[in-house]
Amino acid sequence: MLERDFNKPYRNRPEDEYSQIQHSVHYKRKERFVRKKHKKINRIKSFCRLATFLGVIYITYKLLLLSGWYLPADTFSNPAGNRVEIVNNKIVPTFVLRDSLKEVKPSKLPIFMASVKPVKKALYMHPTMKKIYVRRYAFPARMQIIIKERTPIAIIKTDLNNQPAAFFTSDGVFIRNKKYMNLSEYSSVLNILTTPHSLKKEITADKIHEIEEIVGYVETYSKQKVEYIDMRKPNDVYVKIQTTSIRLGALDSTVEERIKRIYTILPQISDIDSKVKYIDLSWDKVNYLKLQK
Repeated sequence: MLERDFNKPYRNRPEDEYSQIQHSVHYKRKERFVRKKHKKINRIKSFCRLATFLGVIYITYKLLLLSGWYLPADTFSNPAGNRVEIVNNKIVPTFVLRDSLKEVKPSKLPIFMASVKPVKKALYMHPTMKKIYVRRYAFPARMQIIIKERTPIAIIKTDLNNQPAAFFTSDGVFIRNKKYMNLSEYSSVLNILTTPHSLKKEITADKIHEIEEIVGYVETYSKQKVEYIDMRKPNDVYVKIQTTSIRLGALDSTVEERIKRIYTILPQISDIDSKVKYIDLSWDKVNYLKLQK
C-alpha cells in the first residue's frame, strides 16, 4: 500500500452513515407531522361543509314554512279577498269571474310551485276568454290574472234599444250573450237586429259572414259607415248609414247589383228639402227616395 492511499478521504465511515440515518428519520417524522396536520385540516373543512349544508337545509325548511309563501284556504271562495286580482276584462264582469273560481282549492305548495291550471280551467269555461295569463307573487302569496278576451265584430239584438242577445267575434266564435256581459265599449261595431226566433234558428257564423259581405258593399259604395242592419223581416232588410237608411229588400242574388246604385242616389239627398226616410233599393231596376210625411 502506497502513502497516497492513506491520504484519500474515507467516504463510508460509520459516523457518516449514522448522520444520514438520523437526517432521514427526522425528515420522515416531519413528513408524518405534515400529513397528520393536513388530515386534521381536511376533517375540519369537511365538517364545516357538512354543517353549512345542513344549516342551509334547515333555514330553507324554516323559510318554506312561512305563511307568506302560501295562499289562504279561502283565497278563491272569499269574494272580498285581496289575494287574487283580475285585470283587463271588459266583457265579463270581475264578480262573475271570481264566482267561477270559488270551487278552486288553493294548492298546499308554496306559491312559486303551485299549478295555475285549475284557475285557467275554471275561467276558460267562459267562451269570451281567448288567453289567460297568471302572475304569482310571494310575501304575501297572491295572484294577478290577466285576461285577454275575444273581440266582438258584430252584436246581435232583438231591438236597437235592448241589451245584446249575442255577439260574433273576430276569430269566428258565435257567443250567446249573458245578461251580465258588458258590451258598451263595443257599441261602435256592427249591430244586427233580428227576431228571437231567427236568433235561435237562423243566425249562424256563416250567416254573419254573409251579412258582413253585404255591409262591406254598402260601405264601399256609400262611403259611409253602417250603424246597423235590420233583418227582423228577412224579405225586407234595412241598413242604416250615417246620413240615411237604405231599404235593400230581400237579400237575393241581385242585392249586390242593387247596392251599387247607392252612389248615384246618395248625392240627391242634399238637394231635397224634405227629410228623406230611406233610399229604396228593393226593386231590381227601380230606385226612389221615400220621404218623411
